[in-house]
Amino acid sequence: DTPDEMIDLAKAEFAEKYPNVTVEVERQEWDGLVNRLDTVLPTDDSPDIFEVGNTQAQGFEAAGAMVDLSAYQDDLGGDDLVDSLVEAGTYDGAFYGVPYYGGARIVVYREDLFEASGLQIPTTLQEFVDAGKKLKADNAATPNFSGIYFPGRNWQAMLSFIWDAGGDIAVNEDGEWVGELGSAGSVAGLETVQDIMANANAAPADSDDAEDFLDFCNGEVGMLMGPGWKMGQITGEDGCPGKYDAVLGAFALPGSDGGVAPSFLGGSNVGISTKSENPGLALEFLKVLTGETFQAGFAEIGLIPVRKSLLGDVQGDEAAQAQAQAAEVTRFVPSSENWADVEGANILQDMGTAISGGADVQDEADRADGSMVDILNG
Repeated sequence: DTPDEMIDLAKAEFAEKYPNVTVEVERQEWDGLVNRLDTVLPTDDSPDIFEVGNTQAQGFEAAGAMVDLSAYQDDLGGDDLVDSLVEAGTYDGAFYGVPYYGGARIVVYREDLFEASGLQIPTTLQEFVDAGKKLKADNAATPNFSGIYFPGRNWQAMLSFIWDAGGDIAVNEDGEWVGELGSAGSVAGLETVQDIMANANAAPADSDDAEDFLDFCNGEVGMLMGPGWKMGQITGEDGCPGKYDAVLGAFALPGSDGGVAPSFLGGSNVGISTKSENPGLALEFLKVLTGETFQAGFAEIGLIPVRKSLLGDVQGDEAAQAQAQAAEVTRFVPSSENWADVEGANILQDMGTAISGGADVQDEADRADGSMVDILNG
């Protein structure tokens, strides 16, 4: 998800010290990333540096796929690095996955459609759901219109509803993981998700949010939930620059109590492959990525930098402000080296697809619990 201008910035800074070294950057889709990396990292075709989501990092660290960078942690940001992303990058007391950027999930919406429907920014979760239903009804003449765009496999967005209702994913009890998706709180949250999917949404049950900005650009979305950079994706060159710029707004998802709903703390960690042919140069490039110049660039475009000293410098539009508000109550997935395998097995994604299709929420949550704890407990 790194914007092209940030890639250019990193290359330019690196070239000042290493003008004769060529840096090649290859973009990967998040979907299927773990399986692709599992295939390539043990081979001679391994990249020198690779990026993973913070929920995936510990799996690669535990597998020995990343170089231990503990001796260089101070050179890579040290105590100035955001604690939760350092935690994701640390396994068995050693530092492998260097924090890269962070992001909390927000709601992006069309102000013109809100005005046409007489809506104000929701202050509770129920008001949010009701607004989505009204938007869908008021725009019924638009094919495939979603008042709240909620594809079945968008598991990160589901978590806010689970946590808001007092549920959880899984908890560790005396060294054993116990599933919580089937608990009363989690089921209540997932029933709200099912209500949205059935009555405020037209997104496919078997898709995720990877290309939701394209549906937004097609005029098919009133509100969507996504990372803080989603607004920039809509207005950027891959989206529809100029089309909706003047009517885009953003807010933090409200909770049932009128505060901010808990949201998933997204982000990335980068590491050096143990099969890297250029580990020394790779380390130097990581120093650029965590350096103040590059991380200040993230802050300037509204992304959360991984240096604590720069968190107050986040600039930008309503999305940046909403993200800063949402970041105050972010939560994370179970801290286990096996979590990446849970993601790779599509357990939450398949649960969401089934729920979107009208399946019984309790049954699907119980089924997901069983599959999930089998993996978490190894």
